[in-house]
Amino acid sequence: MRNRDAHDVMTRMRSEDGFTIMEVLTAAIIGFIVLAGTLGLLESSLRLNSGVIAKTDAMQRGRLAMDVVTQQLRSQVCLDGSTFADDIPVSAIVAGSNANAVTFYLDFTNTGERPKRRTLTFDTVSKSIKTTTWDSTKDRPAPGDFPATPSATNVLLENVVPQRNKENTADIPFLRYYAYTLVGGRPRAELLLATPLSQTDADRVARIDVSFFALPTRSKDRKQGVNLADQVMARHSDPNAFVFNSLTGDYTAAPDPFCLGHL
Repeated sequence: MRNRDAHDVMTRMRSEDGFTIMEVLTAAIIGFIVLAGTLGLLESSLRLNSGVIAKTDAMQRGRLAMDVVTQQLRSQVCLDGSTFADDIPVSAIVAGSNANAVTFYLDFTNTGERPKRRTLTFDTVSKSIKTTTWDSTKDRPAPGDFPATPSATNVLLENVVPQRNKENTADIPFLRYYAYTLVGGRPRAELLLATPLSQTDADRVARIDVSFFALPTRSKDRKQGVNLADQVMARHSDPNAFVFNSLTGDYTAAPDPFCLGHL
């Protein structure tokens, strides 16, 4: 009887045995492998999500700034030549404009404001794009009717750098200016003008290319930035003023600068 009771006790004890050391170690290693894989996937997802957010931030800020820049450049206007010598309108683009800054006259009279003189500047030191504005003192101003002290300076975009060429060997200018020239017998705004613009070349500007590279807020990682570029046609250069040769069917000469829209 006693032997049977002892046998029952031993059977119950064997049925309650735990894991062996090898089993525990194997389970722990498998658990660590699964956990490491999960953490790696989580880290990768967070990094990818962070990159998407950063690129979206750069795109939104850059696109908004580009829209303001092009809207202002499209509002450029020549000053009325009827108040000046020889009755020649004053070009919308001011001589001396260069690859990082353009000064021009613009007209927002439909909003009840007087014409303005404005400078768009790409500041390579502060890495920003800003506008400086001078309000005119007259409704139909001459170049001298703008004060020496600007009325406002605003930052359009911060943390912005120049675009790079395809070879990544040189910066692309913030601003490039083009004049009309004959290409295949037709006027095209494809003649690149040297900067700073002389008065003659300022009168000839037909197209302005704008380019910059927007970085995410508080980031220097170019992999998360975006290129932005646009073109603006100047109002004071008229391709239809070219001389047309009816015998050849081509345009044969470039005209003198002509202001299409002026106050």
